[in-house]
Amino acid sequence: MAGFTKEELRHDAVHEELEKITVTVVKKRNTILLVILILLVIGFAISQYISSGKNKKTNAENLLAQAGTNTVTLTEVTSKYPGTHGAKAALLRMAAEAAASTNYVAARENYTKVAESYPEDEIADAAWISVARCYMGEGDYEAAVTVLNDKVMKGPHAQNAKYVLFKIYALQGKEEEALALAKELPNLEGTPLVDDITASILRKNGKLLSEEAEAAPEEAEKAE
Repeated sequence: MAGFTKEELRHDAVHEELEKITVTVVKKRNTILLVILILLVIGFAISQYISSGKNKKTNAENLLAQAGTNTVTLTEVTSKYPGTHGAKAALLRMAAEAAASTNYVAARENYTKVAESYPEDEIADAAWISVARCYMGEGDYEAAVTVLNDKVMKGPHAQNAKYVLFKIYALQGKEEEALALAKELPNLEGTPLVDDITASILRKNGKLLSEEAEAAPEEAEKAE
């Protein structure tokens, strides 16, 4: 290394080391700044999402309050703000109005939307039971039974579903099935409907026994 003194060489080495340190520091600083920037962007996005959710909820509830029983406005709530409490309330309101007007098809469709749109909500089972009641109103008892058995019987509202199923069996004239189900529902014991069903079954059984008793001598004569 002719032409360079030891001190000059030492100075160059220190300078190179300082440059390395400077580059490392700059890289770390840039990384930290990038991380901070990313966190700020994420934080802003989250705040915007929360704010948007709150606005959506507020707007849905405000529109719901203005709607009353106006089907057009209630439908607007469900289409503009799906998934909100306001949309769910609008569907339930339309379903109740339709059921009160004996428009069971429209009521059933709205109750079904509630049950399918909010499956984890505690209202879902109650909505399915209402769907079954609507089928009853339409006279389609088999569809009502299918809904209760498929959608509610294994859930926390199974007891309520059994009450509805009991009424269906009673309306269908399936007295044996109705009475068997009534035994699982203690609140029905001693009610007029259960007493009537029991009396009807006893009359039928008594009539059958009487017919069998009358037929016995004839069968004996034929055998002779």
